[in-house]
Amino acid sequence: MSLIALGLTARYVTEPPVLQRRGVDVVGVSLVGVALLTLVHGIAEAENGITRIEAWLPLVISAIAGVLFVFHERRTSEPVLELSLFRSGAFTVAALSSLTLNFSVAGFSFVLGQFGSVILALPPRTIGLLFLPGTLLIAGAVILAGRLIAKYTPRPVLITGLLLLVASGLLMAATAEPTMALWILVLATWIINLGSLVTSASVAETILSHAPPGKSGAVASVQPAFGMTGYALGPAVYLLLLNIFFQRQWLNDADERGMSATQAEQAVDATRSAMARSPGTAGYDPNLLRESGLDLGLDFTNGLRLTMLVTSLLPLALAVAAYVLMPRRSRTAPQDPPE
Repeated sequence: MSLIALGLTARYVTEPPVLQRRGVDVVGVSLVGVALLTLVHGIAEAENGITRIEAWLPLVISAIAGVLFVFHERRTSEPVLELSLFRSGAFTVAALSSLTLNFSVAGFSFVLGQFGSVILALPPRTIGLLFLPGTLLIAGAVILAGRLIAKYTPRPVLITGLLLLVASGLLMAATAEPTMALWILVLATWIINLGSLVTSASVAETILSHAPPGKSGAVASVQPAFGMTGYALGPAVYLLLLNIFFQRQWLNDADERGMSATQAEQAVDATRSAMARSPGTAGYDPNLLRESGLDLGLDFTNGLRLTMLVTSLLPLALAVAAYVLMPRRSRTAPQDPPE
């Protein structure tokens, strides 16, 4: 709903009062909403099997809505999104970076809550406090990033921010353990927060630099719109990958122990059911682990490591794209028309 609201309001954020008020592209906004909602729903249902109609039908509807949105926006006189802006490689990289940083932060926060509570047996308060250390340092880094953007252009700052997102994911992929030190979680959380804010500063500068006179509000709305899209997709995709990799791990674990897939699935379901009946006891109970015959704590951790490794490829790819496509010199700011 936030994405729809952004589309409805973006046209009038900074339009000069002397210009004629523009209409709202209701069809375009509706198609975006349908595409996003069905995409998230389809990804969530895919956890139970992509061949189920509950999974593939929403994904098909999302794809159709996306195609119709592009066709509609190319033909309407008042588009909710100026598709011509994406002819610029720098603008496209910036918009996708806005999606990616929110995708990474939202997904990381979700799996951190899962891993912290289920495996490390951390209380919710402790998991929340992981985001506090280094807040002032991050604020200072963002101010410094703004100055570096003015001096060196957004390109190196954007690349640095994206590589920080990669570093956080790789740190978790390399160090996650069922009994890992708390300071590593703090460091990984701090790095991803730092990377997201540094990236966001560069994204804002790049997107606004492409705004023609009188349309800065409409162009600026691209950043939060893509950001909300990433924030909606992050938890769904991370959870899907985590479940896929976790299942792969406990199936391999069962095979090594001579257990059938059916026996292993029954053991996992029994452990999950016992945990659901005893919500006050965080983490996998060692007694349940012994009874299941599987090392579910390690299996879950390995699933998390693979998830963080795979999701780190997205900001890495965008960092390479930024290096190739973004200009090395400052883009000339658009000049206001003469009075």
